[in-house]
Amino acid sequence: TEGLWRTSIARAESILKNLSVEDKVSLLRGQNDVWPADRHGYAGFVGIGHKFTDAWEAKGVMPLTMNDGPQGYNSYGRFAGESTQYPALLNVASSFSPAVARNYATAIAEEFQAKGSNVLLGPDVEVTRSTLTGRSFETLSGEDPYLGATLVAPFVKAVQDHGIIACVKHFLDNNQEIFRQSLNVEVEDR
Repeated sequence: TEGLWRTSIARAESILKNLSVEDKVSLLRGQNDVWPADRHGYAGFVGIGHKFTDAWEAKGVMPLTMNDGPQGYNSYGRFAGESTQYPALLNVASSFSPAVARNYATAIAEEFQAKGSNVLLGPDVEVTRSTLTGRSFETLSGEDPYLGATLVAPFVKAVQDHGIIACVKHFLDNNQEIFRQSLNVEVEDR
């Protein structure tokens, strides 16, 4: 793996040499502006240009087309009425089965591929500390961190096997949905 890292670092350094300051800055944030610099129907779009195949490809960089999808592809208007909403991840957790997690993730990854998204913002592995959180239905861990650790590996592997980047989320202190943008969660070192 050391050789693979060296190759990847060399490729990244080569690409960075050919990027303008504007290009580099645009990689620091997704696009949430109005058309033509909008999200292109994704939860986030990192890259410049007005098309999915844009100036980045000529520079050797693939744009990131991120989408929420712990329970399936969230259309954000682009594929309204054409996306599958799968059962909540808590149902997968209740199976206690790595095979179920893998099969579930495979189905979601196939839909992401078909819709042109290359980053899955999920799975959610927050350990449910209170069932009143408002998001406990979408966790692969339920109330058990060991269960989440057991199920997340086959889930992420299945997603990655389809060329999709899995972005595990809400793994720490996503305790409630109400006032989540302004809530201050203080956790002891223990």
